[in-house]
Parts: sequence; structure tokens; C-alpha cells
Amino acid sequence: MKNVVLGYGVEMDWMEGLTQSLDGSLENGRINCPDHLMTGTLYGYQINDYLSTFFQDVTYHSDISYQMRNTTEDFVGIYFNQTEGDFIQIMDDVKKTIGRWAYNVAVVDATLPADYMVKSGSKSFSIYIFIKKTALLQSLSKIPKFEEIKDALFDAEQNTLVRFERASNQAWFLMNELRKTSFENPLFNTYLIGTVYGLMGDYLDQVIDHDIVLDKVSQEDIVGIVSSQSAIIDGIHGTFSGIETLAASVNMSESKYKQLFKKITGMSAHVFFLTNKLDAAKQMLETGNYSIAEVADSFAFFDASHFIEQFKNTYGFTPREYLTFL
Repeated sequence: MKNVVLGYGVEMDWMEGLTQSLDGSLENGRINCPDHLMTGTLYGYQINDYLSTFFQDVTYHSDISYQMRNTTEDFVGIYFNQTEGDFIQIMDDVKKTIGRWAYNVAVVDATLPADYMVKSGSKSFSIYIFIKKTALLQSLSKIPKFEEIKDALFDAEQNTLVRFERASNQAWFLMNELRKTSFENPLFNTYLIGTVYGLMGDYLDQVIDHDIVLDKVSQEDIVGIVSSQSAIIDGIHGTFSGIETLAASVNMSESKYKQLFKKITGMSAHVFFLTNKLDAAKQMLETGNYSIAEVADSFAFFDASHFIEQFKNTYGFTPREYLTFL
């Protein structure tokens, strides 16, 4: 396995170190890697003094372990990741799958370290956006709900900025449109910049509807919530464990658990449970091998009617209507 230590930043000087770690060469912002490691495009581009992006469209041919240790703390990373394969975030031996079919958007303060492992055969398509905290704060300050908390948002003594969630439909569309554009296209930079601004605008639109939880979060707290997420997902074929049980499993009080879970995932533990249950049920429906009643029974809904009701409340149409779209 190839071990790579890297630190991102808005300024793109970090790319030299990443290039050396990958035994590659750097040319006009593109890292050319040995074919035995990966093939495809790794490309960094500084859009302006406060915004840059790192674009990846590669197939891994070796297992690679990344240790992210940023040397500057003046930025926030917004990571959109549509990897297909094994792309795993590791925190104190707790593993969290990220990528196209998992939680594929992360907003992380530069102060937080992270370890990742990508397995051979994985196809990574992702756009990382690095934005100066001052610029992001200026953008958020235009949103009325942030007026009272803007000063605390990036104050390390009061709050840690960290969020793991799923991309919106608009974000999926923007990334898929960029994916159709060849890197060799002379207008690629123009399309990339447009995509970055589109993703940023879409995310800020989503933030308007978010409940913002101000709290300082330790690495131990994040590990606890991520571990709990895994336990919740493992139990989606049954009934919800309950906050008391979930909080006790990670040695937190119920109030702290509920607050941190919502801060890190953007939703309550119960909504997280139901969302994952319905997503898995939808995938089971898509196979065409099971009836609606069989799917409802497999995921411990009260009955088919209850499943249909929850499905429609979440997706806006019934399971039967959904099947006609396929």
C-alpha cells in the first residue's frame, strides 16, 4: 500500500508535495502519476485569492492511504465525492465509507486531521473546493439567519465546522455535466470554474434550510458519532434503537448525543435511520425481484401501507410510481 501524507490549502503550493509522494510529475496544475498507481486526471486550479479547487477523475490500480494534515488553518474544505468502489475515511480505527452511494459531501474545517484509504479498482470522481474562512464568512453573512452567529462560526474556541451529508440533486447534475467534458477540451477550466461556483451556490442555498448547531467538537466526538452512524445503518432492517441506547453506546449523554449528531449529519438520529432505511428499500425495489409488501417486511415497516406512506413523504411519489420511472 502506498502511504501519502498531504496538506491542502487555498494556495496550490501543496501540490508539489503531493506530486512527489505519488512519484509523479506536475505540469500546468496536472499531476501525472505512474500507471501502476492510478490513471486519469488529478488537477488543481486556483480560481482567485480566496478560492481553489482540486479535480479528480481517476481509476486506482494500487491501494493508497492518505493522511491529511493541513499546515494552514485559514480555510474550509468542501468535498464532493462520487467515488465508486472502496473509499474509506478512518478515524481512530473507526471506518466510514464515503463516495457516490454513501455520504458524499463533507464540509470540514482545516484544523481537523483525517485519514483515508482508497482500494485498487476504485473509480474516483470528485471535486474538492477550498475557500478562505474570511470569504466564506462574508458569503454567509448575507444570509439573515447567520447574522447573530457569524462571529462564533469560525471561532475555534466556540465552534468546530464539520458536516457529513449527501449531495443535492442539483449538485449531482452539476458534477455529471462536468464529467461529460474532456480534460483536453480547451474550455475545461471554464466549465470547472462554473461547476465550482454552481456547487458553492447550491450548498449555500441548502445551508439556508439547515439548523446550525454551534459547538466545539473533538476528534473523539466525531469518532463517536461516525461509529453510531455505522451502528444505525447496520440496524436498518429492524426498528430504531432509541436515543438512550445509541448515546450510551458511545458514552455520551442523550442531550450531547442529539446535539452532536445533528451538528455533524444535519439531521436527527431517527431521521438518519429512516433516510437510510428508505434508501436501502428503494435499491431493493429497483432490482425488480421483490414486491412492495416483501420490501416493507424486509425493512420492518408495520405493513405495506406504512412503507408506502413513508416512501411518499420522503420522495414525493409512491413506490409503484417510482418503479414506472425506471
